[in-house]
Amino acid sequence: MKHFEDKVAVITGGGSGIGQALACQLGDKGCHLALVDVNETGMKETKKRLKGKKITVSTHLADVSSEKAMRALADDVIAAHDRVNLLFNNAGITYAKRFEGHSLADWKKIIGINLWGVVYGCHFFLPHLKRQAGAAHIINLSSMVAFMGPPEQSSYAATKSAIKGFSESLWAELHGEGVGVTVVHPGAIRTNIMEEAMKSAEDRDAFARTQAMVDKMAMPVEKAARQILSAVRKDQMRVVIGLDAKLFDSAKRAMPDQIHKMFLLMPH
Repeated sequence: MKHFEDKVAVITGGGSGIGQALACQLGDKGCHLALVDVNETGMKETKKRLKGKKITVSTHLADVSSEKAMRALADDVIAAHDRVNLLFNNAGITYAKRFEGHSLADWKKIIGINLWGVVYGCHFFLPHLKRQAGAAHIINLSSMVAFMGPPEQSSYAATKSAIKGFSESLWAELHGEGVGVTVVHPGAIRTNIMEEAMKSAEDRDAFARTQAMVDKMAMPVEKAARQILSAVRKDQMRVVIGLDAKLFDSAKRAMPDQIHKMFLLMPH
């Protein structure tokens, strides 16, 4: 996709973080937007930032883990915009817990949002995207933890690894059909996802120490959004964002077993 002007983009998690940054940058480029979030206040803030731009912006309060809600979302977006060119499956959560500290409810919640949210998004929007073949693209947010799972991130790593594999298969199936697929592997980005994870941390002091170390290399959301949109324009199958993510990717391939020992040196 060479440009975004007069296209229509659906962005889940559009009320904060990367989703909000993507919305603002796409809006600057003349792209119409369908913002999706469970946080109505966040969506209103995103829409406020887009005020004055000559685009149509719709907001949709929806739980991406709900099949019923996502089915209705697709209908609502088409009713508001008549078409869809871009689908950003961006909504996600994480936990800072050992596997033994996870309840089954934790697992169901994170799989529902992180994985089913992506599957539902693709399932219900793909028919509409195919109608825009040649000007259609799916962008799925994975993570650098899809390269190697860190401690206290078993559920997050599981869902993000699944998104990686799912996106690669989808790319192979849709290649040549006019619908691009890009899987995004961000490293540490300055969003509120880790602030939310702090609430579930079993050892908040240890989590805070680890987070302080990670924050030193965290990338601003605006820069991450620019790199994602650049990858879409270039029709890249994947994009790795941030020095930390690139190091994870390279190190895992160079030292597939030894690299995991790095986690033993992290504060705990």
